[in-house]
Amino acid sequence: MRVGQSDSIAYSRVFAAILTEAGISAEFVAAPHGRKRRMFLDGVIAIDCCASPIWRQAPGEAEVQLFSDAFHHSPEHYVFRKGQVVDIAKPEVLRTLRVAKVRGFNYQDERFFGETIAVRDMEDVLDMLVAGRADVGMINRQDFYRRMRLKPRPLELGKAHFIADLRLRVHKDHAALLPKINAAITHLRQAGRIAEILKDAEEQRMVKEADEPVSLKVGQSDSVGFQAAWRAILDEANISSSFVSVPPERKRRLFIEGGILLDCCAASVWRDRPAEIEVQRWSETFYLTREQYVFPNGKAKPIDVPEDLKLLRVATVGGFEYQDRAFFGVEVPGRNIEDVLKLLLAGRADVGIISNVDFIALTQWTPNSFELGDVRIRAQQKVRVHRSVAHLLPRINAAITRLNSDGRLITLLERQTPVALDPLATKE
Repeated sequence: MRVGQSDSIAYSRVFAAILTEAGISAEFVAAPHGRKRRMFLDGVIAIDCCASPIWRQAPGEAEVQLFSDAFHHSPEHYVFRKGQVVDIAKPEVLRTLRVAKVRGFNYQDERFFGETIAVRDMEDVLDMLVAGRADVGMINRQDFYRRMRLKPRPLELGKAHFIADLRLRVHKDHAALLPKINAAITHLRQAGRIAEILKDAEEQRMVKEADEPVSLKVGQSDSVGFQAAWRAILDEANISSSFVSVPPERKRRLFIEGGILLDCCAASVWRDRPAEIEVQRWSETFYLTREQYVFPNGKAKPIDVPEDLKLLRVATVGGFEYQDRAFFGVEVPGRNIEDVLKLLLAGRADVGIISNVDFIALTQWTPNSFELGDVRIRAQQKVRVHRSVAHLLPRINAAITRLNSDGRLITLLERQTPVALDPLATKE
């Protein structure tokens, strides 16, 4: 018997299990959504899955279709641009909204839609909302979170507008099969088999998605010396990135707000504001830097204890956290690491703080202008991951492991500098 292949991998497995349990030998026919509906009308396929009766109301369908008992209840939600959720307490509210809908789909309460924007698929529905060209769409809750994991967007779900009772659709010419199908559904549900199939399919899908390309807004590294390494980590993790380059303080706020979802390269001690701790997750350490004092050439001073800084003007970067800040004599803020060196050259500061990587990267063309002092701290450099994309952490950690195991990270860092870096750089 020819049957329609479900558009969903998870539901395809449930469909196959139901047919097997009912003793129905089937040949699955894969076809685009609209064509499959026409094939059912024409009797080319005898059974189709998986749908709610409300979705199959095209002319002629009601006359030829019979539905099985429900095998799964799937919540369908309103979806909005983030911060623009509308309380749709009754369907009539939809008359005031621009509704994005998929061509060929039937919707409950469609008669109440105001202006409609018909698009090709669910991705287009979400894109219309992001672009501000529609006010509301409708989407399955699981499908929403899956799409948001693959492509995060400023969207959020509203209340459920419909609980879809998913069923098998049987052509009236094969009505005798319905008792077998319903008995199979009852048995599989009572045995917990349907829930088990859907759970297994979700876990397998998440494993598959772990390697699929993802496109995200990410923070550009505050450290010039680490920018090549940061790009390498993202490329190795198959994360397509749109870099956001803003001052460190602004970037920290963007991360809290979800304006950027990944950032590099930092140590957790530098990102300890309560709002940051709440939303951030950390990768494994990929590099161990030496944070050192830096002076104009010939003007180095011994700094044995933090109190030695009380008599000095210290060049800093706005938005950076500094241990021992309470001991700084006068703090002279700059916009970035390059400004720290400029402030020293201009005589406006006596000392700055810089990583060994940045020192080599920024001073290789002016080797006689600065000198390094003592090591202040060693810092474990990590990637910061927003909790909304925490599922990417295993992928990022695996990329770091591969890049360090074959020496590609250290090679990248050395390639942009004229001398070898600290041999401790790839170890904690």
